[in-house]
Amino acid sequence: MGRTWRSGLALAGLMLAGQAWAAVVTVTLDNGDRLRGEVVAETPAELRLRHPVLGDVVVARDKIRQLEAGDTVAPARPRPTIASVPDNGLLGSGWLTDWRRRMEVGVSGASGKSESQRVNLGFMADFEDTEERWSHRTRFYRRQSDGEVSAQSLSVSLNRDGLEPGSPRFTFAGGQFVRDDYSDWGNRLAVNTGVGYQFVSTERWRLLGRSGIGVSQTWGGDEGRHVAPELLFGVDMNWRMTRQHTLTFSNAYHPNIRDRGTFRNITSMDWVIDLDKSLGAGLQFGVTNEYDSAREPGMGRNDFNYTSALVWRL
Repeated sequence: MGRTWRSGLALAGLMLAGQAWAAVVTVTLDNGDRLRGEVVAETPAELRLRHPVLGDVVVARDKIRQLEAGDTVAPARPRPTIASVPDNGLLGSGWLTDWRRRMEVGVSGASGKSESQRVNLGFMADFEDTEERWSHRTRFYRRQSDGEVSAQSLSVSLNRDGLEPGSPRFTFAGGQFVRDDYSDWGNRLAVNTGVGYQFVSTERWRLLGRSGIGVSQTWGGDEGRHVAPELLFGVDMNWRMTRQHTLTFSNAYHPNIRDRGTFRNITSMDWVIDLDKSLGAGLQFGVTNEYDSAREPGMGRNDFNYTSALVWRL
């Protein structure tokens, strides 16, 4: 009863002080650190304090263990929102409003007896509500050694899941375009559709299965134009290991309907580390591999890439 009375008094004091944006508070973080300053702004994701020594300090809400105002103490969660920041879309353009958007940039190289350089760029956008789930990926990869380009590819994919509220079943439709200047097929466009099932869905875990049918078409390479009807059997996994670490994994198996024994298998895994939630900055480490049983002898049936990049929200 005493704790409830003190928490209510603290929150009331904060709300009254918040009208002038000058509430003096002490914040205790999850790691035990304490900060004391004036509240100058609040959003659903962060609290901005004016510290007498450090200046303006931004604190992520999910890192706040306790909040004190004067001599009273209030739990940090849940708290009323004083102000909210609307999503104005990608770079304020109004496009992709309410989508989760991020950019990836990675550059690495070596110089000595030989010189090498790797560049990978990426843009990701995801959206989900009760009726649909969208996923977009654009990635560019280039590898150069001693002045000679040895790998260069661009891939663009878009997938939509049609959800049934209250049911683990869903439908999907998607497609991917890939241009690979160092493959025997040059350009490839693949589209597919089918049904899926959500095996696990919690705050930390999501596991999906997919099965469907589609077609891929290649052109511009040594093979010339080629159309292949395919089946699709896939699995997607998302695991939020901690507040800062997220692991995603996907595998898609595409057996050729017309040519038995011929198939493609695409595997990808990304590990994202959030360094600063208030700024949306982090690190990403990823690996991808595509196995194509139909490739010509000597071309290599595995196409393996690994990437590391800085990521931030847009």
